[in-house]
Amino acid sequence: MLIKFDKMQALGNDFIMIDMNQFSKEPLFDDFFFSNISNRNYGVGCDLTVLYKLRHDDIYAEFFNSDGSGAEICGNAARCLGVLMKKRNRFSKCTLKTAKKDYPISVNGTICIKMGRPSFKLQDAGVSKSVASSSALMDELSLPADIGVYHAVCISVGNPHLVLFCKCLPEEKEVIALGDLLGNHSLFENRINVSFAHVVSESEITTIVYERGVGLTKACGSGACATAAAAFAHNIVLSRNVLVKQKGGTLIISRDSDGNIFQSGPAFLVFSGEIEI
Repeated sequence: MLIKFDKMQALGNDFIMIDMNQFSKEPLFDDFFFSNISNRNYGVGCDLTVLYKLRHDDIYAEFFNSDGSGAEICGNAARCLGVLMKKRNRFSKCTLKTAKKDYPISVNGTICIKMGRPSFKLQDAGVSKSVASSSALMDELSLPADIGVYHAVCISVGNPHLVLFCKCLPEEKEVIALGDLLGNHSLFENRINVSFAHVVSESEITTIVYERGVGLTKACGSGACATAAAAFAHNIVLSRNVLVKQKGGTLIISRDSDGNIFQSGPAFLVFSGEIEI
């Protein structure tokens, strides 16, 4: 079977986008397909694969990590979908519809996704038992003192995140080791994305994210949203707009008076191609 795809990237977080409307009968993709197509030596290479269908100005999408596991949403991939709709259909506005939530997208020079209100309910972040406070959460996770975590937050922005505010960011090798350990901790029912964050100022945070089912990436859009939302909610920053800087680049994360979170940043089409499976 020949499959047409688009390779896209946002802040170095890269994706394979597959339009399911190209098939007269939808193929049943399995874990092997997603892990193989995302492999940078044997496939196209990506962090995540997106299967989508366009109906009017609504995009119905599913997200699959490089290990074949599903993801509820991907912030950077959402912006890529917005760019793709602008290029192919000249849409300046559309709505991304996932199994659990809708995300309005606007493309007017910059690409902005309305992520909605974050949830701090433990069950929404997949926490398997009650954790009363940040210090209790850190105790449950047995965080090493030398990484300088002073606040920990479990949050859902459509997908689950553990945000660890640190006095300084750990080295990448520490992020990989701790991200793997914490992301697969028994406290979390379906694993969790782990963000390490350092507050530079009232309007700037630097982060590094270990993504569930992927590992260390150059950037994570939902991780940036989760970090900023946690900082807003816990008065770690007081600004309504924050620059979240990652290795791959910078996102602008903002909040409105109703508590909705918005992410704005770039996204690009790299190339289009076909692959035989």
